[in-house]
Amino acid sequence: GNVIDPFDLIGRYGTDAVRYYLLREITPFEDSDITEEKFKEVYNANLANGLGNLTARIMKMSEQYLSQCSHPRHPMSGMGVPKEYHEFMDNYELNKAMDFIWDKISELDLHIQKTEPFKVAKQDKEKAKEILRYLISELSQIAITLRPFLPETSEKILDAIKQNKMPKPLFLRKK
Repeated sequence: GNVIDPFDLIGRYGTDAVRYYLLREITPFEDSDITEEKFKEVYNANLANGLGNLTARIMKMSEQYLSQCSHPRHPMSGMGVPKEYHEFMDNYELNKAMDFIWDKISELDLHIQKTEPFKVAKQDKEKAKEILRYLISELSQIAITLRPFLPETSEKILDAIKQNKMPKPLFLRKK
C-alpha cells in the first residue's frame, strides 16, 4: 500500500509531469515525501495552473493581436540565459534551477497582471503589441531553460511561439 508505480503516474500525467515532480520536489540526498495527493496538488498548481495557464494566456493574446511572433532564439544557443541559471546547472543544483524557472514564471504572471495587455489592446494596439512581444520573448526564454527538464513541454511552447498559435493545453487540470 505504500508504493507508487511511476509508470502509472506517467500514464495518467505524462513524462514531463513526473520529471518535474522528481526534479523539483524530491531531494537526492534526503528522504522525500511523495503521495498521489501531493503529486496531483503540485501538478495542478505548478503545471496546469502555472506554466500551462501562462502559456495559454500569452499565446491567445499573441494569436489575436500579433500577425506573427518573433522567432524564438535557437534553443541551444543559450543566448540571454541568466548566469544564475547556468551556475545552478553547472553545480548540479537542479532543484534550484527549477525554482529559478518557476520564479520567472511567477514574475511573468505578475507582469501580465500589472500591464493588463488585454485591456491596453482596446485603447492602444501598438502598446499592447509591445507588451506582447516582451511576454513572448520571456516565454521563449522560459521554454529554453525548461528544455533539460521538460523537453516535450519546452518543444510545445517553442512550437506555439513559432506558429503564433495557442497550443492545446500543456497540462490538463486533474480532479
